[in-house]
Amino acid sequence: MLRNPHECDRCGTTIRPGDEYAAVDGIAPDGEIRTLLCVSCAGALSRFLDEE
Repeated sequence: MLRNPHECDRCGTTIRPGDEYAAVDGIAPDGEIRTLLCVSCAGALSRFLDEE
């Protein structure tokens, strides 16, 4: 749960405590990925990853 507002790392929308959001924590070839995404950007990422 967020204690302070944060910006979506993709679009810049402010994510406030109590808002729904996605937390992405992974490892990429060039380093770790740790990011917070708003619901809209999380949906776009999900759709992108589900493409075949």
